[in-house]
Amino acid sequence: MEIQGLHIPDLLLELLDTGRWPRDSARAWEQNNRPLIPDDRPRRFRRIYLHPPPFHTVAQILAGDGAGFYSQCGALHQLVPERVIEVADFGIGADSPILLEYSVSSSDPRVIYLERRFPRRGNRLTF
Repeated sequence: MEIQGLHIPDLLLELLDTGRWPRDSARAWEQNNRPLIPDDRPRRFRRIYLHPPPFHTVAQILAGDGAGFYSQCGALHQLVPERVIEVADFGIGADSPILLEYSVSSSDPRVIYLERRFPRRGNRLTF
């Protein structure tokens, strides 16, 4: 699977194929009542909300209805929107997307997330 020329990692594809990652919005919505992340993981990780396909680059999100969030909170100065795919977040109200970042390679991304900070300090991406 590729999104705008960026290869989705094989492990994520395997999670989709085995049903351990939601394949559609109905299954994704169920995470609000029954998280997919096991209980033995740290609390912050158990709140992770896995987005179903189709995945989108931040550039695609900026061109659509997510422009307000990323323009205001997204630390856009730290990434190339065409080289980053949003795949998850830290749950309702967290405003902290989890992203696959492809600045070095189109097939081997880093996982990064937006760290929300106090308003005067600005948000930043954490690698």
